[in-house]
Amino acid sequence: MKHDGPMAEAQSILLVEDAPELQGVMRRYLERCGYRVIVAGSVAEMQEKWSASLPDLVLCDINLPDGDSREATRRLRIHDHAALIFVTSRDEVADRIQALDGGGDDYVVKPVILDELAARVRSVLRRRGGRSSFLMVGNWRLDLVRKQLVSPGGEQASMTAGEFSLLMAMGVSVGNVVSRDVLLEAIGRREDRDVTARTVDTLITRLRRKIPPAATARDLPRPVIRTVRRSGYRLDLV
Repeated sequence: MKHDGPMAEAQSILLVEDAPELQGVMRRYLERCGYRVIVAGSVAEMQEKWSASLPDLVLCDINLPDGDSREATRRLRIHDHAALIFVTSRDEVADRIQALDGGGDDYVVKPVILDELAARVRSVLRRRGGRSSFLMVGNWRLDLVRKQLVSPGGEQASMTAGEFSLLMAMGVSVGNVVSRDVLLEAIGRREDRDVTARTVDTLITRLRRKIPPAATARDLPRPVIRTVRRSGYRLDLV
């Protein structure tokens, strides 16, 4: 049977699955569809290969030998806005909601129907149009190249790399609390002993001043950073 694959240069898929037989079946099928496939069998291996290969899309099981993959995938997408489809045996509605709210683009329940999986991969990649240069937060835009927040009316707020990294970390999880530890990872300097949770607090204060107020009705809802006591920060649209 002939399958439709991606056109032009092969797109890359990171396949995260710890069952060797299923991993092999899925890998061979996706390669026949024309994708370049990288495999991982644990959260640790996924983190290493994701950072090294910068895939176009990640197919990820939730239950892995060294833990639940959802927190790791959310942290990785802070830095790399790859497409993400969870492929898992967990079929509870709460699991679906948590995975999609945490940044997943789609959710596939095992047993996997390979033709359907390929269709979902094509659909997600088509919707995303390849690697995007911006992230939408409501109807506001985070420009990943210029490190700017752009309002629907075109007003631009430029920021430092640290400020922008924090906004990105909250922007991929709108409405959810992001801890200070995750935000410290987002600015990528946890090994620096001079960088503490207070550094995050200072950057957040500066960032709040840079988010422009809504100028017109079309600029609403606008992003607002809220402090969640003893937990971290949350980006809301109000």
